[in-house]
Amino acid sequence: MALVKASLRLFGGDTVVVRCSERCHIHLMSAQQQAQGPQSDILSVQDRENAYMTVPYSGTWNVLIDSHSQSLEHSISYVAA
Repeated sequence: MALVKASLRLFGGDTVVVRCSERCHIHLMSAQQQAQGPQSDILSVQDRENAYMTVPYSGTWNVLIDSHSQSLEHSISYVAA
């Protein structure tokens, strides 16, 4: 199982674009909320090769890609608001 983690400093309204070579679970979590407790803001998609997720507010956001492949190819980028 492959796990990919990345952190991005984003502004509210920015859209995170994740592309994977196969179906995977993609999660976008607020780092600020994560540090404060278990009720963090999380945006997720399941069993997808691509995801477009718009962040609701500015801050550091953690991207987590969870795949069953050991040879996952991926890209993480964002489109500014």
